[in-house]
Amino acid sequence: MSDEMKRCPFCDEEIRFKAMICKHCQQWMPGYSYQGAIRDLVIDKQETRLVEIDLEMSRRSRDEQYQLALNWATSEDKIRLKGIDLAARNLAGVDLSGADLSGADFSKADLSGANLSQANLSQVNFFEANLRGANLFKAKLSESYLREANLAQADLSGAVLMRADLRNAILSQAKLYRVDLDQAKLKGAILQNADLTESYLKDTDLSAADLAGARLKGAMLIRTNLSNATITSLQWQTAGSLENTVMPDGRVHMAGPSAN
Repeated sequence: MSDEMKRCPFCDEEIRFKAMICKHCQQWMPGYSYQGAIRDLVIDKQETRLVEIDLEMSRRSRDEQYQLALNWATSEDKIRLKGIDLAARNLAGVDLSGADLSGADFSKADLSGANLSQANLSQVNFFEANLRGANLFKAKLSESYLREANLAQADLSGAVLMRADLRNAILSQAKLYRVDLDQAKLKGAILQNADLTESYLKDTDLSAADLAGARLKGAMLIRTNLSNATITSLQWQTAGSLENTVMPDGRVHMAGPSAN
């Protein structure tokens, strides 16, 4: 018997080593089942299809990619838009909710009023993009580049912005309820009247940020940098935690919970 063959544990006939079912007695090999085999085949086909889609995207022209984004919501085939190039495009009001746009280029694009709720926007380039009034509810924005982007009045409730770069971004009146801003950079950002209720601000850089009128009730400030930030004691005292936080005057607030 060759190395590529084995004996069936049920009928002792010779079968291929990788066989999931015996061709002689029709018994499934230990550890395999009909349902499991079907599942593995489906997963394999899906992964193959996604690789083909990614390669297809790189071959499309910029105009083709633009039309694909505009028609994505009404298209029956919801293909991934990973790495799509939409820099400087007019996408105002576009519906890309739930789309996989990771690694895409939206630099200087107009996405005002766009629906990007629950979209995968990880590592996306939003440099100077207009996202005013956009719906980013529960969007994944980890490590995205949002420097100098306009997010005024945008809804980012429940979004993940871990390690995102938001330096000098405009977030006036933005909804940042329960947003994860762990290690995010918001130096010089404008957050006037923004809602940061119960947000997670661990190791977040808010130095020189304008937080006038911003709501921080229940927010977790852990090693947060508020040096030179525009914020009043009445605001930060409503936070749920001020652990090792650098205050606007440079002193470090060592206590855990804030003094309400």
